[in-house]
Formats: sequence, C-alpha cells, structure tokens
Amino acid sequence: MLYLKAEIKEAIKKTCKDRFGISIEPAVVVPSRSEHGDFSCNISSLFSEVSGLSFDKFAEAILSDLKKREEIFKRVVRVGGYINFFLCDKYLFGQLRHTLEQGNRFGSSDVGCGKRILVEFVSANPTGPLNVVSARAAAVGDVLVKLLNFTGYNADAEFYINDAGRQVKMLGISAEKRYEEMLGKTVEIPEDGYRGEYIKDYIREFADDEKVRTLDEKERIDFFKDYLIEEMVKWQRSSLERFGVRFKNWLSEKTILEKFSIQAVVDYLKSRGEVYEKDGALWFSTTKYGDDKDRVFIKQDGTHTYIVSDASYHKNKFERGYEHLIDILGPDHHGDIMRLKAVVGAFGYNPDALEIIIVQQVTLVSRGEKKKMSKRAGKFITLDSLLKSVNKDAVRFFFLMRKTSAHLDFDVELAKTLSLENPVYYIQYCYARTFNILNFAKEKGIVPVELPDLSLLREEQEREIAKLILGFPEVVLDASVKREIHKLPYYLLSLSKSFHSYYQKNRVVTDNEKLTQARLFLVRVVKQVLKNGFDLIGVSAPERM
Repeated sequence: MLYLKAEIKEAIKKTCKDRFGISIEPAVVVPSRSEHGDFSCNISSLFSEVSGLSFDKFAEAILSDLKKREEIFKRVVRVGGYINFFLCDKYLFGQLRHTLEQGNRFGSSDVGCGKRILVEFVSANPTGPLNVVSARAAAVGDVLVKLLNFTGYNADAEFYINDAGRQVKMLGISAEKRYEEMLGKTVEIPEDGYRGEYIKDYIREFADDEKVRTLDEKERIDFFKDYLIEEMVKWQRSSLERFGVRFKNWLSEKTILEKFSIQAVVDYLKSRGEVYEKDGALWFSTTKYGDDKDRVFIKQDGTHTYIVSDASYHKNKFERGYEHLIDILGPDHHGDIMRLKAVVGAFGYNPDALEIIIVQQVTLVSRGEKKKMSKRAGKFITLDSLLKSVNKDAVRFFFLMRKTSAHLDFDVELAKTLSLENPVYYIQYCYARTFNILNFAKEKGIVPVELPDLSLLREEQEREIAKLILGFPEVVLDASVKREIHKLPYYLLSLSKSFHSYYQKNRVVTDNEKLTQARLFLVRVVKQVLKNGFDLIGVSAPERM
C-alpha cells in the first residue's frame, strides 16, 4: 500500500507538472469507508496553486490521466473535491505474492539508511527490583529497537546503571540500618531510605559475619552499598531477560565519570561560557537552549546535581559514534526534557539529535481494585511478581496497547484470561488457526501451490484481508519513525478480527480445488504477517492452543 500511495502521488504530481507547470505534494489516504474507494486524494487542497483554470477542468485533467492506469485501477471517480481510487482485484491480490517472497522480512525497509541510534531505557536505580512502570518502559524500548533495526536503522539498546548518586548512598544507609536491626538494635530508617523487605533478605547472610561486624558504620555502609548494587543489577538483568528484554550495553555511571569526571565537565562547560557562579553555587545556562530557567550545576555545599553526570553520559554517547539518541524516561521526568537538550547543545551537538519519550504511569487493576505502589515504602508491584501471575506475552501486549503518553490501567484478570476476550489470546488463537487449516489441508493430501489463481478470491472479506496485509509495511514504518508503537498491537487485532470473521463464514478447504488453493494462499499470507508482527512486539506465535 505504501508503494501504491507513492505511485498515485507521483501520477498526480506528474500531471500537475506536465499540464499546469506546478509542483505540488498531494496527500493520498486510505478512506475509513470502503465505498469511498481504496485510496482517496483531496485535490481541492491543491487547486490553490493553479491560476487561470476552473476547478472542474483541473480535476478532469487529473482524472483522465489516472483513468488510463487500467492495470491498477478498476475505477477512478471524482466526488466533490476528492478523487477516489478503486483498485483492480487482479492487481490487489497479485501484490500479496511479495508477502511470501519476502517472508520474515515483509514489512521491513531501508528508510533508516544505517543511521546509528542509541536507545536508552529502563535505567532504573540499582536500589531494588523493577516495578511495573519500568517494565512498561522495557517493553516499549525493546520493541522500538526491534522496529528501528527492521526499518533500516542501526539501533542499540542501553541500560544506564545509576551507581554514583544519592539514591545508592541511601541504599547503603538503609541496608546498614537493617543490619543493626538484625543485631537486635532499635533503628530508624531515614525518611528517604528504602524499607523493602528484600534488603533484609539480601544482607541476612552477613548477620553472623565477624568481618562485617568489626567494620565501623561508614565502612559497613560502603560495603553494603557496593554489594547490593551488584546484586540488584543481577536481579534487574535477570527479570528483564525473563521478560524477553536484552541490552547490548550495561553502562555504569561510575565508569562514565571516571572517563569524564565532574570537574572535567565543569571545566569544559566553563571554557564554553555555559556555566556561571551565583549565590555561592554554579549555574548552568539552560535558558539559552529554551529552558524556562537556569539550573543549579554545583550546589553551595559542593555536591553536584544530576545534570553533571547526565552531561558526561550524553557526551559519551555521541563520542561512541551515535548520530541520534533516544532516552525513554518515566512519568516524573517531564521537567528533564529541556535540561537534557541543553546539555547536548552545550557540548556543541544539535539538541534535536536527542529525542525524549515519556512513558506514562501504570496502575494495576484486579477485580476493580487499583493497587497503590510506593517503592521507598517497599509497597510496589514488581515485574517478577506480575510475571508469576500473568503470562509474559500478555504483559508485553498490554503494556504496548496504549500510547506511551497515556496512563495505562492494566487489567490483571483480563490478562490472565484464556479466552477470546483477552486480546493477546485472540491474536495467538488466530495464528494457531492458520496452522490448523494448513494441517487439515495437508491431511487431505492438498499441497499448496506457489502461484494459485487469485482471481477466484471474490469475497469482500478476502479483499479486506488483502488490503490489511498490504497495509502492514506502512503500520511498521509509522510505528518506527513516528514512535507509534501501539499501532502494531492494534493492527494485529484488526487482522485477526477480519480473519476470524472470514473463517466463520467461508470454508477454506472446499470441493473446488482451484478455489481451495487460492484460499490456502491467503491463509499462508495471514500466517506470515502475524508471525512478523509477533516477532516485532516480542510475543510468541503458538502453533496450537
């Protein structure tokens, strides 16, 4: 359909150029109602470029040229200011052969031209297990990387380990307090500390360790901090791999700052006139890059803000040869967008080379009740616990179904349901159904031919399925380039709905051998596209259900 849209656009552009000497860029769309054709173009919006000619003559000129393309269009009609295009069935069904020829590459493209992109996502503090908000970001980031590579980009996934900030210091302090508690002391965990029982579980083995007992408080804090960071990262990595998410790079904040230290960042930005002193602190001139106010860089007490390490990290990303950066952040990071773009600009890079996607909050709903979460209080739903009760495929699918900018209410009971009411079960059942049909044909001794007579596909639903199939590459491209990842799950639901409905009304294996071969070809095409979609969103494709 992308190819057809482009061809129609070129035909309209050529007519306007050859006949009227004007250069225009027509918009060709797929109408929402089939009676308006397979494609439509609003030519009235182009008429403003024409002078000395009536609209009727302008429209007729375009119409007459396009009507000549009988090998593609069975009808081209004008309705008011629109021209509607009805595809020739032979041409429409004939295009389906590309689906099986390209196999698991159907829907791919080279639009990215090999551009190197780094997608950083999750990057949760190594202070505990991953919660469901991080899990949603993990699903989004993983699919985005798959889509980018499928459409010709050279994209890598990266997890940034925040192991040098205040949060990990509080982790060490919280662990030390828990240790004292295990020794029978009455303790009070700091208000901004971590209270989860998992901390006690991890340090319990040191309760009788004489070496740890002889350390002073500061030494124990540092010991527990380093130990827990390593264990939390292992835990997070294991959870993500179980969720089907793998990163090319796991990069430590400490490592970055060793290469380009806090002082080096300050000196570099001072040399470029990007920071200044005021009220005993060092400020970053982020307003130069569109921020609403300048930001503190180094506080009065000499400690640095997150901007400093973020500056070092993003400079490092570009120095590794990445041309475009995508940061996928949580819902509490809206205020960081301009600050991070300012960092990129201050280092001499194009701020537009940094793209930030905010993934909104997740609320788990079970039997109508919303689950409240608080990581610091130790009351939160982990990815691990969710995966214990809900199938991985369902979790991924549900996380991807809504726009990243929209809050998600995750219906746990629906996700657990093994029925057609569950959307992921519905599309997987459709895939399994294609297998059943092909196996049934095989049992009947029917061997599918490569090029059957597709002119026998005359049902309106067969035409609808063909159009959906040919629309897959455009859905993939939009999901990749426009970051509209939710379009993939909805596409798979639409295709499954059409195929389920078609199957209920039409026999595939019939007494008519040629018709059977044509319909088996359609089944094979549906099977291939569903599989390609499943691979992109990281959902399994079961042959039996």
